[in-house]
Amino acid sequence: MPGETLFSPSALAALTSRLGREIARDYPDGVLYVGVLKGSVCFLADLARATPCPCEIDFLALSSYGDGRARVKIAKDLDVDVSGRDVVVVADLVDTGLSLVYIRRLLAERGARSSEVCALLDRRSRRLVPVEVRYVGEVIGDEYVVGFGLDFNERYRNIPGIVVLGRGDLEPASGLGWQRA
Repeated sequence: MPGETLFSPSALAALTSRLGREIARDYPDGVLYVGVLKGSVCFLADLARATPCPCEIDFLALSSYGDGRARVKIAKDLDVDVSGRDVVVVADLVDTGLSLVYIRRLLAERGARSSEVCALLDRRSRRLVPVEVRYVGEVIGDEYVVGFGLDFNERYRNIPGIVVLGRGDLEPASGLGWQRA
């Protein structure tokens, strides 16, 4: 079982409530939330309930593949048209920034009026590309965290808080190491 608790369920509720109010202040007429699957599901559900303005929800899933280079492709595309819409991309954790740069470029190509990023957690120390995260729950260090939608090998998403997964808990054969999307 994972170790140290970084954020309790009540701390996560407070973060989510704050972010929902900030987004509603900036988009009083409404916003389209685009959740990045699968990790954003728990956070996005709570964020939508904490947003006191009209909001719609859609999801996007990315997968990586490579021919010696890391590439991203869409595994599940959006169901709604984003043209002329204000979009907030909802992510559980921003790490390298590569996925978010791809998503924001895609939204711009599809004619979104605006696109911003809302992340529950921001691990700035791991950034490979610059990406602006307008709405940030908390900045964290290099710990590998699970719970509240964050996983390791599809496990631990159902933990109601966010806890640190120790290096001894990582399975070397998984190939995941400490890397997050």
